Amino acid sequence: MNNFLKLLVVLLAAQTVAAQEIEPVQMSEYMGINTNVAAYDQHYLDDLSKCTKWIREYHSWGHYEAADNYYKWDNITKQPQGHTWPNHNKFMDECQRLGINVLINVLGKPKWAGEERGAYTTGDGSEPEHYLDRLEFIGQLVARYGSQKVDESLLETADKVSGLGYVKYYEDDNEPDYWWEDPLWPAHKYAVYCNAVHDGYGVETSGNYPLLGIKSVDSTAVHVLAGLAKTDPVYLQKILNASNGRVPFDVINIHTYCTDKTNAYSPEHEKYGMEKNMGGFMEWCERELPGMPVWITEFGWDTYIDNGQHSYVYAPHEQQANYILRSYFITLEMGFQKAFLFMAADPNSDGTLQYSSSGIITDKEHGLRKKPSYYYLATMQNVLGEAIYDSTVSYGEPAGNSEVYCFKFRKENDEIVYALWTREDLSDTDNGTTLDYSFNFGYQPEYAHSVFPQDKDMNGDTLTHKLSGTAVDLTLTETPQFLIVSGNSTSSIQPEEKEFNFKVYPNPTENELNISLFSKKESHMKVEIHSLEGKLMKTLADRIFQPGNNYLTFSEKVAQGMYLVSVNSAEFRQVEKVFVQ
Repeated sequence: MNNFLKLLVVLLAAQTVAAQEIEPVQMSEYMGINTNVAAYDQHYLDDLSKCTKWIREYHSWGHYEAADNYYKWDNITKQPQGHTWPNHNKFMDECQRLGINVLINVLGKPKWAGEERGAYTTGDGSEPEHYLDRLEFIGQLVARYGSQKVDESLLETADKVSGLGYVKYYEDDNEPDYWWEDPLWPAHKYAVYCNAVHDGYGVETSGNYPLLGIKSVDSTAVHVLAGLAKTDPVYLQKILNASNGRVPFDVINIHTYCTDKTNAYSPEHEKYGMEKNMGGFMEWCERELPGMPVWITEFGWDTYIDNGQHSYVYAPHEQQANYILRSYFITLEMGFQKAFLFMAADPNSDGTLQYSSSGIITDKEHGLRKKPSYYYLATMQNVLGEAIYDSTVSYGEPAGNSEVYCFKFRKENDEIVYALWTREDLSDTDNGTTLDYSFNFGYQPEYAHSVFPQDKDMNGDTLTHKLSGTAVDLTLTETPQFLIVSGNSTSSIQPEEKEFNFKVYPNPTENELNISLFSKKESHMKVEIHSLEGKLMKTLADRIFQPGNNYLTFSEKVAQGMYLVSVNSAEFRQVEKVFVQ
């Protein structure tokens, strides 16, 4: 074995993931779940609050304005059906009592507003006035639940209530880049709506339309872009191109599912995992809209199977539970500011259509039974809810035929929590892999114990570790375990914070490879591509890089197979494996 290849083997075995410069993230503020008013109607909102403090509410325009200018939020209005359901105000009151924050996602259309999916009710959606009815609905919604009082003469609700202060975040639609039905809602038309709903751009209020848009009604409100179904930035770029230099949203929003449209895969999967699905989406966001929050508001796995028939996002119950927990960590590492699981309760627990059985609770017909994923997530909320993300210690660290993932969190009581798991390298799904692993703290803590999520137990199982030095022997599984240690040490030796980050994407790739380098300070770095046998294929850079993010591209044609991309400096060494298709 030549010296370079020996170095690669050593580097691949090292913990090489650098801490990123990000805003402090409290996990209870990060983990969210999709739901709707059924959580109140069917009495599982309290159960849901044990797992999450954030929900994305599917808020049907058709339910709440079934008749033009009759708004059924107030538990008074009965038109046109003769009853007050959906009891939305009671739902919101209960969220407040339970400490649940709500992102309201307005979607759908009442029958009186037309049949086409786009949010326009007149014309073809190419002009702002084509969206006046939707803008009016959202304006009245923001006036009610936002933080700013509105003159009663502008309110169209029966009870004239405004400024409740219940909601700060509003999502204007859902998956406008759909491709599975006609007519499409092209980006340049959605951009017209997005600008108008953002702050009333391009429209004027009147006696018939007294309130229009989000920030024009509540200046403190936050406008979340409609969650995009496609995981490339093309549609998003077209929105910006059509917005005349404006950025008509405050939060970028994306959905992804780990599937090839036939089968589901683990969230770390080398081809269909979370990070691989995104391609260069996050890097595009960092480059084009630096500093803007990016949320992922849909991900998940179904659990129903019938004689081998299942949806293309199917995973057995325990795998679903594992994947959900791991996805929250993976998306955190990717740079998202919030992540919302789809969904709280199954839409149809016996359905083989995708996303029918992706809940952590079964549907009402199956007794709203809690799945293992419910208990796993409740345990994670108990252990990590108040903790702050500190750094990623290991991310796919090679360990024989397995990989190791480790995330570090800090709590106000000075405790440190590590979330650790393993998976078999290049595996499609979980297969029962375990790994004996020695974890070195760099100091001797006063105490340490692990919490293991378990079905039917919201607190998990606890194992106390006997400490006699700076390391502890662990058995890692595909279920994340939470290693809780004292922040107090008997030694002054502390792990040194790393100051670099290195990513390659997409991976696998077909024709072009992008490389992202982050350094806190000016640094001379050499970036090279080698074959798996250690043969130098290309030196991409051998120079001084400025502080911050730097980008390189490799687009030369090479044979299909595995390659090694390395970056070396006086202070930093890392190697990433890349598969060329």
